[in-house]
Amino acid sequence: MKRKEQTVCPYCAGNGYVQLLLGGSETCYCCAGKGETKNNE
Repeated sequence: MKRKEQTVCPYCAGNGYVQLLLGGSETCYCCAGKGETKNNE
């Protein structure tokens, strides 16, 4: 049986947003702003 574990998103470090190079921030594209990713292992 597979478990679903939630871990901190590696792209935004759990913040839910990423810093842009030219300034400002944007919603993280990996976790959609939730700060967590689901691992299906």
